[in-house]
Amino acid sequence: MENQFPQLENASTLDWNDLKFFLAVARGGGLTPAAQALRTSASTVSRHIDSMETRLGARLFLRQQRGYLLTDQGGALFEQVAEVERAMLALERSGSAIGDGACGRVRFATSETLAHQLIAPNLVELVRAHPQLQVELIVGRNLADLGRREADLALRIVGSPEREHDPDYIAHALGGMPFALYAAPALLQGVDDWRKLPHIAWDAQWATSRPVGQWLARTFDGREPILRTNSITAKYMAARSGLGVVSLPCFFGDVQTGLQKLAPLGIDFLPQLWLVYHRDLKASRRVQVVREFVERLVQQHILAPAAGQAAQ
Repeated sequence: MENQFPQLENASTLDWNDLKFFLAVARGGGLTPAAQALRTSASTVSRHIDSMETRLGARLFLRQQRGYLLTDQGGALFEQVAEVERAMLALERSGSAIGDGACGRVRFATSETLAHQLIAPNLVELVRAHPQLQVELIVGRNLADLGRREADLALRIVGSPEREHDPDYIAHALGGMPFALYAAPALLQGVDDWRKLPHIAWDAQWATSRPVGQWLARTFDGREPILRTNSITAKYMAARSGLGVVSLPCFFGDVQTGLQKLAPLGIDFLPQLWLVYHRDLKASRRVQVVREFVERLVQQHILAPAAGQAAQ
């Protein structure tokens, strides 16, 4: 490749594969986060970085106990490589939006609960209607970076997505996600006020930053929960065993066995469901098909049932 980085005299020996490893370490701050992002091993990442530095004759990172920090030369290289990456991704997105018809791969990212309970059970409908479409379902709590094409489209449960006000992204607010409190019937026997029972909560970060956690703290007078976890499945299983009162999304909690519904989450505290995608993909037929499919599922399985219950 042509040397686009004149401050490093041997930069022409690098290829894009080298630079992907470099960017991953710079962004993750270490070998392990980079390996996770690239779906490889930390030793493989280390070999690539060591090889790059040897070929360039320059130290790109300071190896410290707290992680990998960019040197001055590494920082200068990062700024230029990141700009090249942005241009390449923009070209890729533009090419993706040109083709007609719903065919090709769509990377769709969402949380564990929405993937397991909403998206995966209904994907057969989408695939039957569009057999040339290949869906890659990315599941996890960490937000996929749409700008780096880790996903084309994301469904998120947040107060406000980080891209809401970014002109490069389109964020559709689909509506508030109904939550309610549930408990095992055995736990409620002989209890006059369930607010005095132990409760199960999200982990500390989620509890303090999300409306559901704030509502729980108010409902249970600020008492410490008997259990904190970042897994909704673990919350459900613990509550079903009688450990405590639990908050769950209604589309999940209402269909589970062994739990009794106690009270809905106050409307002012409902977390919002957002569908987010890059503006360059607005004209992409394949992304549009998946977007409409997800919007329909949210309406049918989450919003409409809650509206029907509220009207009763």
